[in-house]
Amino acid sequence: MAIDKATKKKVIEDWQNAFPQLTLYTQGKLYKVVGSMIIGLELIKSPYMESYSPYFVIYSLWKKDVKACLDYPIILKDFKNKKGFQYDIPYEKHRILFDDVTDSVKTQTLLPFESDISFKMLISVLDEYSKTPPLGAASSSYLQAALQEAKLKIALFIGVAEAQSVLEQINERNWDVSHFKACGVDVNEWLKRLQATTSSRDEFLKQIETNKQDKKISQLKSSDIL
Repeated sequence: MAIDKATKKKVIEDWQNAFPQLTLYTQGKLYKVVGSMIIGLELIKSPYMESYSPYFVIYSLWKKDVKACLDYPIILKDFKNKKGFQYDIPYEKHRILFDDVTDSVKTQTLLPFESDISFKMLISVLDEYSKTPPLGAASSSYLQAALQEAKLKIALFIGVAEAQSVLEQINERNWDVSHFKACGVDVNEWLKRLQATTSSRDEFLKQIETNKQDKKISQLKSSDIL
């Protein structure tokens, strides 16, 4: 049985009310700006049933435009119920389950929505996420490298010294050259690009500010990375 638009609208309104620090960006996507990133929640509908699942997300704000920033998340993390399974909430049971689900989400959310976030906490979250499947099973893959690149760029938002420290760690890794090639990336060229970005912080920061001025992004609430 198809769920009517009014029910889906009520679901989104309930999530907005439960997380007033986040702003509705598009249907089912609640975001805020934190420094060089967008963080928030996404309510993703099941392709098979009339149900949805909440996810914690982080996106960058340093790519060439907002569309590119939101093309692919840095982190997409589901939430688990008491049995350890991902939440899959039938729309028809939303009102019954909502309070328990939001309490659980508030406990499991990787970063706080209501305050500034420390750089140390953010790096710790990225490091822990890098150990989860499928990343944890492929520590030298290009997928892992993409996460480390995001880590470097978050560090660069703080300062060159912080970025250089992350870059040194990246350079010390024994990357899987064949997996990079399968993804159409040359390891050495990638490392050179990271060094070039680190050396061009002013340009990097300017792009972040340009994206923050986007009409919809500028309407989001914001916090800082400290």
